[in-house]
Amino acid sequence: MARYRIDSMGDLARQMTFTPQDVRVAQIAAAEELLHDLDPAKAYPVDFVVFRITGYHPKTVDTALLTGLALQHDLGLLIEQLSDSLDIQVRSLAEPVLTIDDVTEKFNVTSKTIQRWRRRGLPARRFLFADGKRRVGFLLSSVERFFASHQDQVVRGTNFSQVSEGERDEILRRARRLAVYCQCCVHEISRRIGRHMNRSPLTIQHIIRKHDQENPSVAVFAQAAAPISGEQRQRILRAYRRGLAIGSLSKRICRPKSTVYRVVMEERIEKLNRRKVRYIDDPLYHESDARNAIDTIASQEDLTTVNGKPEEVRVPRDLPPYLQDLYRTPLLSPPRERALFLKFNFHKFQFVQSRRDLEPEFARSRDLDLMESHLAEATETKNQIVRANLRLVVSVARKHMRAGLSLMELISDGNMTLMRAVDSFDIHKGNRFSTYATLALMKGFARSVPLMLSGGSKSRRMEILSDVPDIRGQGASDRLSQRDEVREMLSQLEERERNVLLARFGLTDQSPATFEEVGQRLGLSKQRVRQIEMTAIAKLRAAAETK
Repeated sequence: MARYRIDSMGDLARQMTFTPQDVRVAQIAAAEELLHDLDPAKAYPVDFVVFRITGYHPKTVDTALLTGLALQHDLGLLIEQLSDSLDIQVRSLAEPVLTIDDVTEKFNVTSKTIQRWRRRGLPARRFLFADGKRRVGFLLSSVERFFASHQDQVVRGTNFSQVSEGERDEILRRARRLAVYCQCCVHEISRRIGRHMNRSPLTIQHIIRKHDQENPSVAVFAQAAAPISGEQRQRILRAYRRGLAIGSLSKRICRPKSTVYRVVMEERIEKLNRRKVRYIDDPLYHESDARNAIDTIASQEDLTTVNGKPEEVRVPRDLPPYLQDLYRTPLLSPPRERALFLKFNFHKFQFVQSRRDLEPEFARSRDLDLMESHLAEATETKNQIVRANLRLVVSVARKHMRAGLSLMELISDGNMTLMRAVDSFDIHKGNRFSTYATLALMKGFARSVPLMLSGGSKSRRMEILSDVPDIRGQGASDRLSQRDEVREMLSQLEERERNVLLARFGLTDQSPATFEEVGQRLGLSKQRVRQIEMTAIAKLRAAAETK
């Protein structure tokens, strides 16, 4: 079952299930009206949303803002779930109700297009139809209103029946050329013609398949290349990760460059879609010049001052040298802290918006480059916040030291808590991050310290790294896939961090090395090697959690 993205909307939906049926019907209609009026790029106060749906003015004012995009999702879910509790029969309504099949037939679109429209704000309810079955339906007035306010999407999705005879001949001519001379597969033919002629790839496929059925002797798709197999796809991706150019890959597998390019693009899109990114919204993000404003705010504050005065660094003498280095990173002043959190959440907001607007069939490398740049900016900003607060982890960890515990293990555990705290901290609540992080660290240590003392905690190293050397029971394809995954993860680290992990876990041709052996190879002390390993593993964990 789908889940609400906003807790307050889930609570509201549960409360509405206890209202009388006639009141619930009116509230669903009000929610549908609000869904039509929403702008996903804006933010809305909680009180405004509650009033629009229920007509109730709360006694206390809630200043929290709800993201339009998340609110759009939750309103659609609320409408569908609450209508399911009413058992409304279609024949009892004066207004026509369209099923999914009715909409696909009426507007010549696929069910996939309808699902996309629902994500963009087309309200759907659940009704009891004449056959006694409960299904999703759309009020005719809601469909017409959605179409009136989403002309661009509707035209792009419903241009199926508007193809003229001349356009049909042009589609077939281009398809035959791509199939015979370029050796493109069916998917690539449909995608490239769709982009050139501003048509849906599914529309192109339908036209060509219909032609092939009526004219089997001159069928177009029969001349197209076979689709890329799963094994070929993996070979392409492995070679591309190793740095082989698309042109060279094209020659190696005897496929057009566009086919190889599309495989790489689909992999990148799939990887970006797997990223779980949540952000805390701010009205500034929805302004037209938000990027410039946030960059200006972030560049104005100097990191070297706290409360307008140079920071006096007091380094505890009983700490090892590699931990004393943490105290040389200046603390964040309140304005600087706010600026960095604004920037951090802004880039996550931009990533989510870009991913929502992405059309996978027509996506280009520059579109994905932009999305990845937002993730990189968010990661770099997060690292700045984390570095400035690492000494806080050391301070709290020292207070939780017990006999039989390792300070480094406590710090490693605390670093992970700190990174999670950065993701969930809300600057709008008026607290300093150090206060929020201290509470999070104390709560985290309250759970982890007893486990460590009882011996119930497992090794802190990542399972995938420790599993790689033992590959005797795996097939060749599994070993290659796992090694590629490890190589991809390690590529996110700095060179020195990568070299330490490769040596420590025996990921090269040599056996795993001790801290002292790695230090001798790299010209570092074994304590420094241990610190680098801890930092690198923390980065990999953070990267794995966000995927």
